[in-house]
This record gives sequence, C-alpha cells and structure tokens, in this order.
Amino acid sequence: MIPRLDPRHVYAQVPAIAGASDRGLLDLLGVTADARLAVIELKADEDLHFALQGLDYWVRVRHHHLQAADAMTGMGEFQRHGYFRGVELSPLPPRLYLVAPALRVHPATEVVLRYLSPKVEWQLLGIDERWRQQVRVVWRKQGGRG
Repeated sequence: MIPRLDPRHVYAQVPAIAGASDRGLLDLLGVTADARLAVIELKADEDLHFALQGLDYWVRVRHHHLQAADAMTGMGEFQRHGYFRGVELSPLPPRLYLVAPALRVHPATEVVLRYLSPKVEWQLLGIDERWRQQVRVVWRKQGGRG
C-alpha cells in the first residue's frame, strides 16, 4: 500500500508534541526503504479536516526531525526516544500519506491538498470499501516534489 515502507520500523499512535500543552497522536509513523520518514494518517469515514490534520502531523514530525543530532551518539531526536534504531534517516522532508476508503474521502480533501506547499510530498490513497477483510488501494493521487 505505502511504497517501500519498511515493516520493521512502523510505529502506531506516536505522540506528536508541538508545545508544552499541544499534543496529538499520529496514526502511524514509519520509514521508507530510502530512509525517508513517512507520516500516515488514516480515516474510516469522511472528515473535513483530513488533509489539515495530516499536514499538522507532518509539520510536527518535520520539526522533530530537524532537531540536531546528539554530538556523543549521533542519534537524532527520534532515535533518542527509541524510534528507528539502526536507521540513518534521510535529511529530506517526510512524506505524507493520507489513507481512507475510496468512497469516504471528503470532497474538500483534494481542494486543500492543492494548496499545500510543493515541499510537502503527499499521496492520497483511496482503499477498497472492504478494507476490514483486505486492504487494497483502488486509486492514488499525489502531489508535491520539493
């Protein structure tokens, strides 16, 4: 479903902290075979805020990813917190994946995605409505290329 996602490094319900009182939980955070972070937002039903919620998490992940590596260990902020052990993460921005049943993607989602910066590389994946039995992508749209 997500091209070249490394199954050894996929984390569910990852805390996304933007400030002292601004917290959220990413649905999934992973890394692709080319060591790029992958922010994966999942929805089962229509949600007007789908794209913006994904972007919010993308911004938070990017912020944490840009934090300087520890001079002693060489580990970045994610590795210091136990994520992506043994992976040298790419310095490139994360990729954003928005995944929902094909008939449940809110019409505003694609409108909002058109206005994202080209620096945000995104994919919107519409999956088969029978996703509980088997996940199968029925269409895919993408944008951004830094």
